[in-house]
Amino acid sequence: MWVNESHRAHRRAVASRSEGYHLALAVAMALAPLAVEAAQERGFVTAFLDRWGGALDSNGKRGRSRSR
Repeated sequence: MWVNESHRAHRRAVASRSEGYHLALAVAMALAPLAVEAAQERGFVTAFLDRWGGALDSNGKRGRSRSR
């Protein structure tokens, strides 16, 4: 996936330090039409973001490890 870094929405995401969410949302929206029927796209995006956010709740089995 290519991200248009000059787009105002991306610049806003950088300024608000929400690039990860912006990228996750863009990926979910790009995958939705390929993964499910049109009527289920919103549910797919919601589930995708729920699982993406849930990666913080796992016991170190998924996601990035944080250095202290």
